[in-house]
Amino acid sequence: MAARAFARVAPVRAKVSLVAVVVLAMLLAARLGELQIREGPKLAHAAQLQHDTTVDSFARRGAILDRNGGVLVRSLPSESIYAAPTEIVDPHAAARKLAPLLRKPAAELERAMRGKFEFLWLARKVPHEVAQRVDALGLAGIGTKSEETGTRFVASGRLASTVLGFTGTDENGLDGLEYSRDKLLRGAPGKMRIEADQFGRSIPFGETHVIERAVAGKTIVTTLDPYLQFEAERLLRAAVKKWSARAGTAIVMDPWNGELLAIANVPDFDPARFGAFSSDSWRDRAIADAYEPGSTFKLITAAAALESGKFAPGVRFPARDSIEVGGRTIYNAEDGMMAAGMVGGSESIEQIVAYSHNVGAAEIGLATGPTAVYRTIRRFGFGDPTEVELPGENPGIVAAPSEWSGSSLATISFGHGISITPLALARAYAAIANGGVLIRPRIVAAIQDANGKTLYRYNAEVEHRAISERTAATLRGYMRAVVLHGTGNPTARVAGYTTAGKTGTAQVVENGRYLSGAYIASFVGMIPAERPRYVILVKVDRPHGSIYGSQVAAPVFAELARAAMFHAGVMPSAQPPRLVRSSLAAKGTR
Repeated sequence: MAARAFARVAPVRAKVSLVAVVVLAMLLAARLGELQIREGPKLAHAAQLQHDTTVDSFARRGAILDRNGGVLVRSLPSESIYAAPTEIVDPHAAARKLAPLLRKPAAELERAMRGKFEFLWLARKVPHEVAQRVDALGLAGIGTKSEETGTRFVASGRLASTVLGFTGTDENGLDGLEYSRDKLLRGAPGKMRIEADQFGRSIPFGETHVIERAVAGKTIVTTLDPYLQFEAERLLRAAVKKWSARAGTAIVMDPWNGELLAIANVPDFDPARFGAFSSDSWRDRAIADAYEPGSTFKLITAAAALESGKFAPGVRFPARDSIEVGGRTIYNAEDGMMAAGMVGGSESIEQIVAYSHNVGAAEIGLATGPTAVYRTIRRFGFGDPTEVELPGENPGIVAAPSEWSGSSLATISFGHGISITPLALARAYAAIANGGVLIRPRIVAAIQDANGKTLYRYNAEVEHRAISERTAATLRGYMRAVVLHGTGNPTARVAGYTTAGKTGTAQVVENGRYLSGAYIASFVGMIPAERPRYVILVKVDRPHGSIYGSQVAAPVFAELARAAMFHAGVMPSAQPPRLVRSSLAAKGTR
């Protein structure tokens, strides 16, 4: 009985099950058709988005070249080391193997790899050979990744480091030319869509779509001459060491177009390891450090006197050892008195400049008047930045006559009570060299694209006429007398060439007060004297053993000037230069 009942029920169950399966299959087929036909493209796009990543395509940073096209700085491809902590089997063992390659403590690496992160960088921008050795270890969860931003390679080493500056890990300019021209150098980033895993790593053989193409950074061609830059740094470094000085600056400038052929600073640093040096070593002292110029400023006072129309070049002033002005007594410096070796009588402007008499300079300034002196100071651009293409320029301090004390006119006349930068002074002397025209200093010569095509070339930029051509010629004669008979004789002479210049010795001012025993020795000159090809400034801060520009800075000028002329292919003359007639030879003068 039971058997017959089961026989009747089984076919019914089978039929019901079959119907259910058929219905379910039809529903699944309908749903599958709907997904594939109606919603297929939409779902496929959504799936694609789950493992597609839009990333920035960084542009290669532009190079920095010297005036001859030689590479000073450029970018190279770089690689970085990463970790996926969840995939690391033995953090302790991995850390011990990586530590010597990455030059990091094993404990620090292990601590990082035990963190609760899906992804972290262990080292950025490592050399290619280091990345290869890490890959060779075959450590689970440890890998290398090529970075779009490269490693900044400083081909010049420490050459011109205070001018070029440095970049950060992501190649962002942080100082120097790298900072001031960062927008041009870094170019414009693009965008691209890649198939990537959960860590943002590109999937092998995955699709890549360029959305916006990156534009490589521009190449900057500087005005720097690598040979003159090297010589300036070498000679300056030797002088700073010889005199146990705190720092030094040297500038070589073309007075006809404003090109800066060399800007040397001591101390300097290695841009590839800038973090290992103090920020003081990064300073471009040529534009950042304002100081009292001392006797090198007497040429500006002489220019004011000649431009005022009150005095002819042959005018004479009483020769005195001291003078009292505004409650202050002004004396002549020892080096000027020793060079003169005279007593009593009167002296010309040329003699005052040549022997660097403070009293005579004060007398010139007082006779010229505050309005004319201040006007000439401003015509030479003092008190305004030169607007050279470098960051951190100090405009100096040039107070208006309304703010001067009773002794200001006298002290400013011999370079005290006024603050300027070495570059500002070099620009003023360049105007004297070229016939009286103030030219804006330049460190950038041209801009090129990534393929070396010149996009823009900079030309000389005339600011205005500072002094007349006649006055400039007279001042060059005064500077020539400094070298022939005055404080620059014989240390600023260069055998076979004619030179002209001015010595300077000034006390250091710090926090508004003069520091006892701290001086700045300087010399600014030009070669050849007849039609100067180079203006050269040398400044040594706080030398020991001697404080005078004639002994500390002038010899550096002479060696650098000789090197510059040889480099230019101008051979020395076999005949000694003819001595021009000078009022310094007059009898009865001091």
